[in-house]
Amino acid sequence: MSRTLFYIIIVLSLPSHVKAYKGIAKINAGMAPELLINKRGVGPYVAPAILVSVGTVIHYMPDKKKQFRDYAQGHFAYHGNIDDYLQYAPGAALYTLHAFGIKGENNIGDLTAILLKSYVLNASVVIGLKNVFNEKSPGGGQCSFPSGHTSIAFTLACIVHNEYGEKSAWFGIGAYACAATVGAMRIAGDAHWASDVLAGAGIGMLSAELVYLTHQYKWGKGYIKNLDIFPFRSGKQKGITLVCSF
Repeated sequence: MSRTLFYIIIVLSLPSHVKAYKGIAKINAGMAPELLINKRGVGPYVAPAILVSVGTVIHYMPDKKKQFRDYAQGHFAYHGNIDDYLQYAPGAALYTLHAFGIKGENNIGDLTAILLKSYVLNASVVIGLKNVFNEKSPGGGQCSFPSGHTSIAFTLACIVHNEYGEKSAWFGIGAYACAATVGAMRIAGDAHWASDVLAGAGIGMLSAELVYLTHQYKWGKGYIKNLDIFPFRSGKQKGITLVCSF
């Protein structure tokens, strides 16, 4: 059972919807990007829905969770903190590709807006669920379900896939492999149950997909020119102010 569950985690963590956007994400003449995005159908939501469903089911199977945890610790025990940084690698890759002139489906303004909105949505859902379930981690920590590290990694990996999947499927495969590695490290490091990682992966992907579904694609160069950023100080409070003129 433990070995089978391990294989399920690997398979579901890979980009099963790599070809879901074939011929759709391209910007055809006379059609706005948001119209193309809305025509993707339900394909992009299948894999994350399965991940969340399987993770939730396993969450309520404490014996199976412990069985798999013991299997993972016996074969793949990990001690380190690389996953604390690796979770952001797909996001760093997005800007690195842009810096080297390898453009994705969106300009840097829209990409940044999508990334920030996806991050905020994902964090809001994950933190909310952590407080609701208040599940103890296998290592004794609090608020284990779902995995925040895994969720962030899969949010960013999904964005990489959406932005560069049309150029080459390997961009998405590499990003999802990185995210799956983060999830595996969370299990191997005894920081999370397998159910935490599966649910976190699905939530991360869904967060990005929902943002793509609703994004207005208005953050091009024209909008960026109307964006002013300047520091402010009021008494002991310091910060920055963003003003955008529409």
